[in-house]
Amino acid sequence: MRYQLKRIDTWSAVKITFLIAGVLGFVVGALYAVLITLMASFMGMVGMSEGMPDEMGYIVGATGFIAVVAWIVLTVLYAVLGALVVALGTWLYNLLAGAMGGVTMTLETETSVLPATATAPVDVAPAATPPASDASTPAADAGGQDPHQAS
Repeated sequence: MRYQLKRIDTWSAVKITFLIAGVLGFVVGALYAVLITLMASFMGMVGMSEGMPDEMGYIVGATGFIAVVAWIVLTVLYAVLGALVVALGTWLYNLLAGAMGGVTMTLETETSVLPATATAPVDVAPAATPPASDASTPAADAGGQDPHQAS
């Protein structure tokens, strides 16, 4: 079977890309936050031995805040820029596919690995439960009247 992709729905592509790029930005932001923190702690260790200026001490002390801000900014930046790039890409694809035709795909049906009998519906009658004949079972459970209950 041959199909041709004539149009991509921009909004659905943007929604999915926003989420995927946001998760990617979250991971990259976390890596940057760890890297910023490690670099600042290294600067603090080196600076203590060489007499660090007072201004550097404030920067090293604020790295936790800087790392969290970088994490948030990178997450939002990745999500928004990724969505914008995909929106532009789908708009451009729809424009060009309308003028020149879309991407042609050839699809084949896959053969089933299940035997033919397993795919046919099977009618199974529910098993009938025999009435209980045990003396310890109350008569109500066996489907009859309980002799201890008053009618």
